[in-house]
Amino acid sequence: VTPHQDSTFLYTTPRVTCLGLWLALEDATLDNGCLWARPGSHKEPVRKKFVRNKAYFEPAEPNESTNGTDSSNPSMMKFIDHEDEAARVVSDYDSGADAAADPEAHGFVPLPVKAGSLVAIHGSLDHLSLPNTSPKSRHTFQLHLVEGRDAGVTWSAGNWLQYSSGEPFPMLAKSAEFVYAPVEGASSRAEL
Repeated sequence: VTPHQDSTFLYTTPRVTCLGLWLALEDATLDNGCLWARPGSHKEPVRKKFVRNKAYFEPAEPNESTNGTDSSNPSMMKFIDHEDEAARVVSDYDSGADAAADPEAHGFVPLPVKAGSLVAIHGSLDHLSLPNTSPKSRHTFQLHLVEGRDAGVTWSAGNWLQYSSGEPFPMLAKSAEFVYAPVEGASSRAEL
């Protein structure tokens, strides 16, 4: 998986609220493709958004120049730069495939974990995983959470993922109680 910020795909306003939960169902090692993250990047703004392409979902009316056909064949989704100028100029890092070729040279650190470990990923944290080069599998369960209307947060209408019929996503619960229970042998990282 190439370097990315989860809030690129799950964008909320007026603030980033995406939280990724990455549960290792098996040990995740350097050989079988553990996560890598760039320390401190959670403090940076979201640089890009992955959005629905209006040209696909709301095609233009046929006109004389197209003879009634749309030859552009637009894709359903597209990446756009964030509108905020501050988000476009972020440190000296530009997310891309070159970081996956040599993540350490781009400031990423590996996050090997034992089975049962839960990694919490801030929506702005740059992270990636490399190919599994071992004969051992590396299965995970992933869940992404965002705050909702009750917290004054809006799900972007441009996000690629939309609940059917324009309805908001259902709430999991009115209030949540979280219990921390460490997994034996798992490492603990409070902040990258």
